[in-house]
Amino acid sequence: MASKTVGELRAHITNRAVEDQEFRAQLLADPRSAISAELGLSIPEGFTIHVHEETATAAHLTLPASDRLTEEDLAQVAGGVDVYPV
Repeated sequence: MASKTVGELRAHITNRAVEDQEFRAQLLADPRSAISAELGLSIPEGFTIHVHEETATAAHLTLPASDRLTEEDLAQVAGGVDVYPV
């Protein structure tokens, strides 16, 4: 698949799931395999994908990643060295 933005890839997967009930079932059962096969790409093992199906009584809201660094993130940036030893 040609170079696409994350938003375009999400739209493609969502549209395919709306149009094709078999693909939708595969996506719900095994998102990694369904998306890999559909987009022709390899998804890194450490990358987790959650697929949720909305119903008349349940909606899902996805928030973007926070741009704030945690203490763990800061330690990684500092090379794992405790800058302020106790």
